[in-house]
Amino acid sequence: MASAKNKYSTKLHQTKTHFSDSHAKAPVQKTIFIIIVLAILTVFIALLYSLIFNTEHVTKSKISYLATNYYENYFYPNLSPHNKDMSDVLNRYTDTGLARISLRQLILSNQDLPQQDIDYLRKNCDENTTFVQFFPTEPFGSTDYRTEFTYSCSF
Repeated sequence: MASAKNKYSTKLHQTKTHFSDSHAKAPVQKTIFIIIVLAILTVFIALLYSLIFNTEHVTKSKISYLATNYYENYFYPNLSPHNKDMSDVLNRYTDTGLARISLRQLILSNQDLPQQDIDYLRKNCDENTTFVQFFPTEPFGSTDYRTEFTYSCSF
C-alpha cells in the first residue's frame, strides 16, 4: 500500500508549469508596435517638412505674398478712376490682364519686406524676368482678381 500511496502523492504533487506564450510575447509585441509607429511618424514628418520647406514652395509663397500685397495695398488704392465706377476702369482688363509686374517692382513696392526675404528671392529668381500679371474680376473690389505668374527661378 505504501507504493500506491507513493504513486498517489507523486501525482498529487506533480505540477504542470504553463508559461503563457501571450504573456511572454506581450512586451516584445508592444515594443515592436511602438517602433513601427515611431518609424511611420518619422517618415511622415520628414515628407511633410520636405514638401513645406522646399525651395520651390517657399519661393512661390513669397512671390504670391508680394503680388497680393502689391495689388491690394498699393495698386488698387492708388487707382484713381476720377469719379468713375471701378467696373468701368477694370472691366477692360478682365481678359487681357493688366501690364505684367516684375519681381523687382514687387520688391520695391513693399517697404515692409524683410531684407532676408529680398536676398532669398534675388538669390533664387531673376527679378527682371519673373513676372506677375493681374486679371481683375467682377465685382472689381480690391480682392477681386486672379493672377498668372511667370517664374524665372531656380527651384
